[in-house]
Amino acid sequence: MYKYIFVLAVFCCSCSSGDDAFCECLSAGEELNNETQKFFDTAPSEDDAKRIEELKTKKNEACKNYTMMGGDEMRKLQEACE
Repeated sequence: MYKYIFVLAVFCCSCSSGDDAFCECLSAGEELNNETQKFFDTAPSEDDAKRIEELKTKKNEACKNYTMMGGDEMRKLQEACE
């Protein structure tokens, strides 16, 4: 009986951590978007360009497991983040 409870607890934890990872992906994308919006009218400085590259790397790392996910599935995960 205890084995089943343990397996269920591990399963539930793994499911919730997936949502957290997707929320982190969304957050990283939003952070990158906010940073790049500043440069629609002006060119970024060298430091700004480095910051943008860092944010791109952060976003790519956070979102690597979601690149092939369908839109409907992404919307469901996004709703869970809000």
